[in-house]
Amino acid sequence: MVARAPARVQTKLLAAFLTIVALLVILGADGLRELSAVNERTEELIKLQRKIEAYRQVQHDTTGQLYSVSSALVSSDERTLDSTLRQLNQFGYDVDRLEFVAKDEVELIDQFRRDYNRFIEVVTNVVELIRGGRTAEARETQLRQATPLADQLERLTNQLVNKAEADMVAGIEASSRAYTDAQWIVISFALGSIVLALALGYAISWSVLGPVKEIKTQLDKVAAGDFSRRVHVINRDELGALAADVNHMSEELGGLYEQLESFSKNKSQFLASMSHELRTPLNAIIGLSDMLVKHATRFGTEKAAEPLQRIHRAGTHLLGLVNQVLDLSKIEAGKLELSPEQVNLAPLIDDVIGTARQLAEQKSNRLSVDYPRDLGSLLVDPMRLRQILLNLLSNACKFTERGTASLKVRRTALDGASWIEFAVADTGIGMTPEQMGKLFEEFSQAEASTARQYGGTGLGLAITRKLCLMMGGDVIVASELGKGSVFTIRLPDGTAAPAASSEFVRESHGHALP
Repeated sequence: MVARAPARVQTKLLAAFLTIVALLVILGADGLRELSAVNERTEELIKLQRKIEAYRQVQHDTTGQLYSVSSALVSSDERTLDSTLRQLNQFGYDVDRLEFVAKDEVELIDQFRRDYNRFIEVVTNVVELIRGGRTAEARETQLRQATPLADQLERLTNQLVNKAEADMVAGIEASSRAYTDAQWIVISFALGSIVLALALGYAISWSVLGPVKEIKTQLDKVAAGDFSRRVHVINRDELGALAADVNHMSEELGGLYEQLESFSKNKSQFLASMSHELRTPLNAIIGLSDMLVKHATRFGTEKAAEPLQRIHRAGTHLLGLVNQVLDLSKIEAGKLELSPEQVNLAPLIDDVIGTARQLAEQKSNRLSVDYPRDLGSLLVDPMRLRQILLNLLSNACKFTERGTASLKVRRTALDGASWIEFAVADTGIGMTPEQMGKLFEEFSQAEASTARQYGGTGLGLAITRKLCLMMGGDVIVASELGKGSVFTIRLPDGTAAPAASSEFVRESHGHALP
């Protein structure tokens, strides 16, 4: 299903579309105007071209007529004189037609016509004088009147041609300027359209992406557990409605989260109270069953020794579960307090290995320990560190059969800080990446079949990691299915590292592998 765009966004998009359409219409109208002007200038240039051709023809004909007249007057032949006069009169008709071509050069054409008519009169007079035998007077009239008029006619035709050519050059330059202006107009409209499109795009994106980013930020805060912020969106469209829904959801989730926190605290307090109430009778059952087993002869319970031992083991196991639940509830309620002190690590490790040896022997596992003799001390809660190591070693022995469980302790430097690393490894069943992903979740185990086969509540590793985090460290795991696992505890070293030594304590306990 395609989401409908917000109403205000639709309005802005429509406004942007109409603006761009308006720009295109204006650009088209301007283009048509420029095309019309180009067409007009082209027609003017064609007219100028025709005018130039006509002027040049007149210039050529005028020169020919003047040359013909000069030749006729020199030859004094009657036929030649008559032919020259007819040509002169006929050329006058060509001058009349020239007026339709050169309507804007009326003054020059009129001057040309007056001079040409005067020239015809003078030439006619010269011809008459020649016919009358007054050749000398005819020569004198030709020199004084005809020749200056001929020169004037040549100058006028040259002026007509030069003016038309100048108009042609001016028209070409005007066309070139108009083309350049049209280019700049088109470029300006294009740039204006681009700038407007970018501005509108930025405005639209800002009006859409801004609220969307703010809503996303709020959702991220909600996902992180912060319900105090609110989304401030001024849009009165679907984005504004979405922001209001997000704010309402945040308020609802905030109230629900407060209720859940209250329920969690009440649950933790209930578990702590119940765990305390359960530990008292369990301790009594464990103590009494142990006493009855140890003093069976005195109490006459020899025949009930085996059932009493089962009662003792079951009570001890149940007490361990109760202690785990109690620790978890204290951690969640924030009431578990650490008691750090400077602890010599070597005796603590030996004590842990001594306790874990029995767990290794139950499944014929070899238990080994490896640490430098000068390991030194560590500022830590010894009871909680012992609890962490025993929990990891217990798991290593539980999920390994006729294999090896080991504890390796080293000082190391990482990111400019000094650390103590406790690596607990085994050669047991191992885990897949999917199983490791939920390994430290509360009441979670690798899979249901593992829980049925090996038992456990799934709280040990969750408590282990929480205790490590409380101590400023962490726990990491590496595992491969069928090849075992390695749990590495890294705790900050608050003391100076001792002098380097090449001596190590390497011990192995338990049954050897066949």
